[in-house]
Amino acid sequence: MCQLTNVFFFFYLTPYTDSDVSMPTVNRCLDAAKACNVDDLCQKLRTEYVSVCIKPTAKSGLCNRSKCNKALRKFFDRVPADYTHELLFCPCTDTACAERRRQTIVPSCSYESPEKPNCLTQMRICKRSVCRSRLAQFQYDCAPSETSSTGCMQDNYGACLLAYTGLIGKCYNNPNYVDNSTSSVAPWCTCTNSGSQKDECDDFLGYFADNICLRKFGCIHIADLIHQKVKAILKQDKWISLDRCLRLFSKHGEHCLTTGA
Repeated sequence: MCQLTNVFFFFYLTPYTDSDVSMPTVNRCLDAAKACNVDDLCQKLRTEYVSVCIKPTAKSGLCNRSKCNKALRKFFDRVPADYTHELLFCPCTDTACAERRRQTIVPSCSYESPEKPNCLTQMRICKRSVCRSRLAQFQYDCAPSETSSTGCMQDNYGACLLAYTGLIGKCYNNPNYVDNSTSSVAPWCTCTNSGSQKDECDDFLGYFADNICLRKFGCIHIADLIHQKVKAILKQDKWISLDRCLRLFSKHGEHCLTTGA
């Protein structure tokens, strides 16, 4: 996925003033969590799934993964994407931010297990369950293309983003960030010991871990939100000068040129 300057979350979550030209370093994922907390529905359903996912069962002392996934799916289905996507895809430049992003879906319950299963086994389980249609949609909407400017064969990064989040909670093996030092995502599985089907396994895992559409769509989606934020500011203050707009949005000044500032 991508890394951006602080401009996106700074303007997305706070009003602007002349003093905001010099923008502080912030944890974008922390700001996304704060934004969720001030929305009643987002805060309620986020608290609900976190509580379910960290609660140990009386019998085993482990979490109930099935209930955790159900609560996660409820969150992503009912909370507006403005909140869910910024929690899940917030851009990071340091490990503290990236770890908060990785923890979004409570991976100790919904993602990880003591051992990594074979990816082919997980794929076959998925194709025999309700996950099948979600996986097919993801593979279609996030099909990579080296020739497309978006990196996506369908040229629809928004559809890819929705298809990716659509897997969470529906498929037993949810995709997630693999660590807090990169933006790489993958299901919790391995292609070790795949024998003659190693290529098939690698293709499945590569659709997550080495997919140019997934790497690029976050950048494009965030740039689009910056563009929308500029338009919102201009709507409130249509006399803002091009110079001021360029100063406020720093390296993203191209959005000023396309919104009539």
